[in-house]
Amino acid sequence: MTKKIALYGILASLALIFGYIESLFSLSFIAPGVKLGLANSIALLLLCCKDLKGALAVNITRILLSSLLFSSPFSLLFSLTAGISSILIMRLLSGVKSVSVIGFSIAGAAVHNCVQLTVASVLFGRAVWCYLPFLLISALLSGALIGVLSSIIFKKIKTNPFL
Repeated sequence: MTKKIALYGILASLALIFGYIESLFSLSFIAPGVKLGLANSIALLLLCCKDLKGALAVNITRILLSSLLFSSPFSLLFSLTAGISSILIMRLLSGVKSVSVIGFSIAGAAVHNCVQLTVASVLFGRAVWCYLPFLLISALLSGALIGVLSSIIFKKIKTNPFL
């Protein structure tokens, strides 16, 4: 158990670093708040290892720390609801044999964007839904990229006894 907690701490730190690096390279010219999703790749790897609790723990920890360190507590509402929703849908789809890591990564990215738009529409009005096509295209591209990278990394670490 101690090894798992230490591993989760390291993975949460790595996800936090990935999130910070992402914040340095803005993709907001596509639509407000668009990011590549590197930080989510850690949770995706844990889901590949069938570790839902670990994926949730690492992602929630990363989101909380990231909101405190790099953004506002207001952004916590967007990130936390979308992060938890995307992890749950990816876990659901990871159990479907016909859906690959790339497929559930794309689905997770799309759900993440849709949940954030839902929160934004409650707070700011329905006009935010005009960003949906741009966000879905970015979810397709970033989800596929993160899915491919995670799939490659998972194959390399599959024999690691700590995961």
